[in-house]
Amino acid sequence: MNLDALLPLGLPRLEVPSTALLLLPLVLGLVVLWAPAPARDRTGEPGPRTRIRRSASGPLETARMIEQLATVIASGAGLRQAWAALARTLPAGDLAEVARAGAAGADPRRAATGALARSARIGSLGAALAVCERTGAPTAGMLQGLADAQRDLHDAALARRSAFAGPRSTARILLVLPLAGLGLGMLLGGDPLRLLLASPAGNLLGATGLALTGLGWWWMRRLLDRADPPTDDEVDPSVALELIAGVLEAGSPLAHAVTAVAESLPDGPDARGLARLGTALRGGVPATLAVADLPERFAALGRSAVLAETSGADLARVLRSAALDARRGKARDAEVRAAQLAVRLVLPTGIALLPAFVALGIIPTVISLLGGTLQLGAAGATP
Repeated sequence: MNLDALLPLGLPRLEVPSTALLLLPLVLGLVVLWAPAPARDRTGEPGPRTRIRRSASGPLETARMIEQLATVIASGAGLRQAWAALARTLPAGDLAEVARAGAAGADPRRAATGALARSARIGSLGAALAVCERTGAPTAGMLQGLADAQRDLHDAALARRSAFAGPRSTARILLVLPLAGLGLGMLLGGDPLRLLLASPAGNLLGATGLALTGLGWWWMRRLLDRADPPTDDEVDPSVALELIAGVLEAGSPLAHAVTAVAESLPDGPDARGLARLGTALRGGVPATLAVADLPERFAALGRSAVLAETSGADLARVLRSAALDARRGKARDAEVRAAQLAVRLVLPTGIALLPAFVALGIIPTVISLLGGTLQLGAAGATP
């Protein structure tokens, strides 16, 4: 459309370079809005780029290292000898450094560096070795169970990421919709950007559209954060159940097993809750009362302890079954939450983003194509 046709409306003449410069803030805003709520894992779970750069310290590689360590120990080697054998065979990287430190007798949690040191999987390994040292539980069996648990947790994390990939992509596309309205208007031959910037009424439309877009961005990000919260860096409760089961199979009572695991975990709500349970059980408190103060994350432990006390069931077997169910349930819960999120995204779309699309794209484009029948510039026509 010829821009000179809009001059009788009292609109200032804008050259093409000036218009292009005015588009720059909108483009920058588009880039910012493109990622409403990136997936955040504080457990050291690598993203796609991290996997390429540090493939030797990924979850599966860590699980494989733990399994190899268990295999070497099961063949009759000591812990340090097993670490030394792994250090000679592992590729250069974080895990090889951990193996060399383990051969020297160091705790892997203190030997690891970077993201690996903050990951729950290296914390689980250190806790398992500490539990074996405190209780005399078979190290090979404990590590083999830990390796299997790490693989299950990795599969659950992949399932969670896949389940939320669709809603996240949908959110990104919907957030682009209001700004895409400007481009659509220009493709149709109008000049909505000039109308939005060169008159008070246009400024009001632009401010309204940007405010609604910001509201939609905040709303969608909040929904995504609630549906897919970042995972913490604590040892997974199912892994703690596996450790307790391993100590029980070695012949220790539940009070001793729970206390040993609590002392091996890093200080936190989980460790303190298990410590209180161990103290209560050692004091002769019935399991039905002792488990009342457990964190919600260990509800399965409380139910299993009460079942074993009242029925004489094999508590170790019950705990392993509960741990396996908990890990499998992570993937199912993620699928349910992702499906609910897809429905909830309709609200910010209808209340904020679609009105923003109309304010930024449809109304200015229609006015521009009509040739200015609605004067958005000067208060009156020039005689």
